[in-house]
Parts: sequence; C-alpha cells; structure tokens
Amino acid sequence: MGVVTIERWIKHLGWLYKDLIFHGIIPDLPLTELYNGRDWLSLKKPGDGLELSFWAETRRYERFFITLNSTVEGTTEYKGELPKPFALLASKAEVRAAFGMPMESQGLTKLPLDTVLGGFDTYSLDQINFPNLKISFQYTSSMQIKTLVFSLINRGHP
Repeated sequence: MGVVTIERWIKHLGWLYKDLIFHGIIPDLPLTELYNGRDWLSLKKPGDGLELSFWAETRRYERFFITLNSTVEGTTEYKGELPKPFALLASKAEVRAAFGMPMESQGLTKLPLDTVLGGFDTYSLDQINFPNLKISFQYTSSMQIKTLVFSLINRGHP
C-alpha cells in the first residue's frame, strides 16, 4: 500500500461506502460485523495493519486505523510508507514535539490480566486540507506509536 492510497483514504473520511466503491477509492469488498448488533462495520484487511470503519446505520466511512505495532496476537502491522509528517514519528515524545499539546489525551491505562495500554493523544488535522478530521495516536506501554486513528470530529451520532 502506498502513500497516495493512504492519503486518499484519509481525505475521503465522511463518504458513504457505496460512493467510495463507485469512485474506486476503496476495493469492492464486503463490510463485516465483529458481532451481531454492533454499531460499526469494518472493511478489514484492505492491506496488512489497515482497517476502515463505517457507522452501521448509514454506512458512512468514519474511522481509519493504521496499526504500526501489534500488541494483540493475530493483529497484523502496516509496514508500508506513511504520508508526512506521520512517517517521521515513532514515539509519544516525537508526536508532542511535532504537534504540540493535544486537544485530548489519556495516559497509561491498566486492564485486566495485567494488560497495560500507553494511552493516546488526539489532534485536529489542518481544517483547510482535512476539514472535520482528527488523528489519535495510540501508544504502547513503552510510549511507542501503536496505532494511528484518523476519524471525523463531528459524526452526528454518539
């Protein structure tokens, strides 16, 4: 997967599933449901470490996950190129140096079975080039970037 495709998928957040397929933005693959009755549908594995997420009720594309460091068995990692400035970042310290103070943040979180998550930082993207979009950097317990999550700021639902 190349930078051009990743950028297209970021810029087309907010589009409907059928329109993304019609315009050739995403592959014509079925959406899947993690479990029956879930609010989200996913286009899983359009490439290793990539997931596109759609609000089930409207099938609007609202979240794009890029997993860089897998912390769950069976999860694949994205090994391709990333657009700038994301390609240059590997840790929480580098994210903060590049983006400043986040609009939202959460530190280390302990889960059952001695699982520790490194938290996240969320930033609004450039609203001229990426209107209504934000990015969340999810971290491992060692504060390395685990996942990039691009999503809509205002979704119009809970």
